[in-house]
Amino acid sequence: MKRIIFMLLILAPIAGMAQETNKRDTTLFVNGRKLTIKEHEGKIKVKLYEETSHGDTIENDQIFEGVYLDGQSIERRMALSIPFTKKKYRGRFEPHYAGLYFGYGNLASGLRLKNAAGIDLVASKSWEIGINLFQGSLVLTPDHHWGLVSGLGYGYNSFRIDGNKAFQREDGVTKLISAPDNVTYSQSRLRYNSFRIPLLLEWQQRFGNKGPLFASLGGEAEIRCWINSKVKVDDHEKTLDKNLNIHPVGINLLAQAGYDNWGVYLRYSAFNMFEKDKGPELHPVTFGLVWHW
Repeated sequence: MKRIIFMLLILAPIAGMAQETNKRDTTLFVNGRKLTIKEHEGKIKVKLYEETSHGDTIENDQIFEGVYLDGQSIERRMALSIPFTKKKYRGRFEPHYAGLYFGYGNLASGLRLKNAAGIDLVASKSWEIGINLFQGSLVLTPDHHWGLVSGLGYGYNSFRIDGNKAFQREDGVTKLISAPDNVTYSQSRLRYNSFRIPLLLEWQQRFGNKGPLFASLGGEAEIRCWINSKVKVDDHEKTLDKNLNIHPVGINLLAQAGYDNWGVYLRYSAFNMFEKDKGPELHPVTFGLVWHW
């Protein structure tokens, strides 16, 4: 990128002279990249586009913009990814949020995981699965080691309850209630879906053209929906209750680390998932693997 910027600085005055003669903008093609140089009222604006292929159509995505005036410069780099179209640019900052993930889940009370609030979970059958569809980044340092990452994700959480009990509301309060006499739950689950918007501080380091090694930490706003408590009796699934006084909005703490496209994550809900005095003190926590595209 330094060599490109140096080339732009050299080309800028040349483009300016050409415009005085031709009275039009200048477009150059260099190593598969498109450069546009415009001058207006003494201000030179330079844009750099990377050639990308979408099907049989060749297009150009803007990756750099520079404005130069009286020895001063303003530079801006763009980074945006959408599903299955991410192209590796070695030497550039590559955000790590978009991708597929799977993890095991638990319900914690503070730092207590086992039997929190008297609730016994089947840990091996409590999980979350999700897809993070979009991501964008803002590079913070010239060496591309640090950046802010955001995006949009979707998650599905399912917690398997043990002990022939299920979550239900009683007198407006969500409780873990035992099955009626002579009824056995072969399954009991608390389920909810969520849409998530993160803000992460990410560090990454390359080793030549390999990697990068990365780690990120930050917060994640979560909008919860389609909440229900379901049981299975005699191979018939039944919804016992919906909503269950669960907060529709939550804040998660999210930590990630990995190498290249693969990583691990830990997600912890910072606040009680139930409304105050309308349910037990429980914080969803999940950890697992993620594949970034």
